[in-house]
Amino acid sequence: MPRVHEYHCDQCDFEMPSGWGGMMYVEAEVCPSCGAEVHRSKDHCFACGKPTEEIDADTYTRVTCRHPMEAETVRRVLGRAPPSEEKEDRTGFNSNCVCTECLAQFGLDVESDERECRDCGSDAVYAAEELVDEACPNCGTGTFRKEWTGEMS
Repeated sequence: MPRVHEYHCDQCDFEMPSGWGGMMYVEAEVCPSCGAEVHRSKDHCFACGKPTEEIDADTYTRVTCRHPMEAETVRRVLGRAPPSEEKEDRTGFNSNCVCTECLAQFGLDVESDERECRDCGSDAVYAAEELVDEACPNCGTGTFRKEWTGEMS
């Protein structure tokens, strides 16, 4: 079980979401007929009824895999036994990130996504884990801390 941490400045009220720095995701195909997520564990699109074997999607959306059901979410989206290459290509980790220019916070896969703020366009985007023990992006005088809450998840 992973430890649950709080991420915050030791001088001001700046904080980021608690947890372990983000969430796993799986990329679900989007049905071109209706725009709904396609779950390969089902035999048809739940929104429009189109058979899944007839769906040739070229658009994907990220589905958050909430703990402790990560593996079940992947199976629901990709099917019971997806090839390991497909599983590797369509799963990742959205880190909790902050833009140090405008302080917007959002999830971003720092391994594969472009580091660009969705609000202001800056490339000054950092994951919470990367800010630990650095100057607070809000006040600049405090130190950004990661502290164990005493809880396990």
